[in-house]
Amino acid sequence: MTTQTPLPTQPKPVPAPSPLPPTTEPLEPASAELTLDALPLLDHHACERTIAPPLALRGQYLALRDDDDTRLLRLASDITHLGRGASADVRFDEHRVSRDHAILVRHGRYCRLLDNRSANGTFVNGRRIVATTIYSGDEISLGPVVLDYLEVE
Repeated sequence: MTTQTPLPTQPKPVPAPSPLPPTTEPLEPASAELTLDALPLLDHHACERTIAPPLALRGQYLALRDDDDTRLLRLASDITHLGRGASADVRFDEHRVSRDHAILVRHGRYCRLLDNRSANGTFVNGRRIVATTIYSGDEISLGPVVLDYLEVE
């Protein structure tokens, strides 16, 4: 039986460090300036339930705009799902709105808006929210789609 002695190994040459690539500057979000009116994106069934502002009775509404035209959609139930999916109570035909984007929950005279883990975020008056109480006149953004919350008294 013969024993082999290990051959001396040469250290492997270490490649010279390559210069680091230049740092990439963060991009400004393109959707920050792009906002879309909600009324033209509203699905047909919800659009049929909208009314002109002078016809609004006392209650809580979503105000949907299309240029100079504004229509009100009454919040009839205590829980309203907003999104793009077929199960949403208020559907928007916009690919940047998640299927189940946000939830409006009414507690008596108060209304809470909850983001439902949406991809493009839910904003109230320009600030991203997870959950917040909303008040009459607040602007709600579901991604790029903009609408208002109104209380008629």
